[in-house]
Amino acid sequence: MRKQPVQKRAQLTIDAIFEATSQIVDREGVVGLTTNKIAAKAGFSVGTLYQYFSSKEAIFRAMSQHARALVLRELESYLFAIECSQDPQDVDPEAFVRQYVRICINGFSLGKNYRRAMNRLCWLLEQPDETAQSVQSMVQRLVGCLRYLEHPQMPDMNETRWFVLSRSLMGCLRSASLERFHHIDSQTFENDLVDMVLGHMQMGRVTH
Repeated sequence: MRKQPVQKRAQLTIDAIFEATSQIVDREGVVGLTTNKIAAKAGFSVGTLYQYFSSKEAIFRAMSQHARALVLRELESYLFAIECSQDPQDVDPEAFVRQYVRICINGFSLGKNYRRAMNRLCWLLEQPDETAQSVQSMVQRLVGCLRYLEHPQMPDMNETRWFVLSRSLMGCLRSASLERFHHIDSQTFENDLVDMVLGHMQMGRVTH
């Protein structure tokens, strides 16, 4: 980004750019997308857009980083709140996993307003290294939380099992977003993902 959003008005401008880009790509695809189209859709001049981004590729990259940062921030807030609970042993494993999965679904596949379209665009223009880094950060933070809790129903797992679990979850979310899976916002989809995570975790008492 050329210009950082230090004021609320600037942040609203960037949000409008992200929303316009997501909506255009969601309806028309990436081919033919221009900064002029984005600016017109957002409701301001292309000169205003260029104050913040040098190209549509710069917009894509900023959107991807923004989307991943939002998920990591929400996960951090949730896990920190769990760690600060009076008695970690009172944490219900299913409720713990369900909220974790729900954050991932909303952050990587659904989302409110234009976030669903933005998530799909991020997957369409995925940078594998950035995705791997985000997943690794999520896993490391979750592992740290579980080790702190020392909950008997959520034992620690070895690196291989964590890799399989995290990539399985992310793969489902990626495919659901790209394929516009019509049950993506259903309780059944969430339940199945929760069952998958619990199955890995509760069978995870393995030798390191």
